[in-house]
Amino acid sequence: MKLDPDRCRSLLFVPAGNKRFVNSAMRGHADVIQLDLEDAIAPSQKQAARESARMELETIDAAGRVVSVRVNVDDSLLAADLEGVVHPGLSALTIPKVESSEMLAAIDQQVSRLESKRSMPSGEIQLIAQIESSKGILNVREIAHASPRLAALGIGMEDLIANVGGTVGPDALYFPAMQTLYAAREAGVTPIGYLGSITVYKDIKLFREWAMRAKALGFDGGFCIHPNQVAILNDSFRPTPEEVDAAQGIGNAVEQHKEAGIGAFSHDGKMVDAPVVERARRVLRLHQSYSL
Repeated sequence: MKLDPDRCRSLLFVPAGNKRFVNSAMRGHADVIQLDLEDAIAPSQKQAARESARMELETIDAAGRVVSVRVNVDDSLLAADLEGVVHPGLSALTIPKVESSEMLAAIDQQVSRLESKRSMPSGEIQLIAQIESSKGILNVREIAHASPRLAALGIGMEDLIANVGGTVGPDALYFPAMQTLYAAREAGVTPIGYLGSITVYKDIKLFREWAMRAKALGFDGGFCIHPNQVAILNDSFRPTPEEVDAAQGIGNAVEQHKEAGIGAFSHDGKMVDAPVVERARRVLRLHQSYSL
């Protein structure tokens, strides 16, 4: 199933080859199920996980779900990962530790060769990039434009803070998260992120606060590792009934004023002009997407 960039509220990592976790993910409601071949898999288990991922992605696709595979970017593993999982049914590849546009462009070319080899439509498989180092953050604008396959872009907060120092939280994450957000928006790519740790899944209140703030900042979704987080992300990034009502009201007012040739007008005590109209249209588009 094709990944829809407007439906990336929750991107759930699941270790490839862990049947219990994969089955749990399929019973849940994550927008994107990400089979992990990277951090969740011990070096001695990489080949077995790769073989499992091939079968699991076919099962997830057959169930009508979006499935991505997070590959290893080490030269000794990347080619085998791509060879093993770039097959019909794969929606996307999640690329960790992206540090340059050249790195992402090179992976794009490898995927293109495999699509051609397997008679798959060119460009069918999309990319989700994770920025996890200071170098990547400083290059994020170029990375966001590196490949037409790129659908979503976010930070890997644990690896990033391990690289730069500090504590995983709003203070240390604000700059890299916002740098990534602005780069993604400029490139027309979905921004993924929140100002907290992906490892927090028991403190529901705290995680919800992070997700709600992320939405207010402009993000569209977040990476997660637990079903508790999926529900919070889905709820937090979905337009609220109040937002939908307000957007519909603006849309109706636009139609009324259009007939009179008026571009900017007052509505519910606020000035409405082109940027306000565009935000309202986006809310309605998201609402329609999540209502399907």
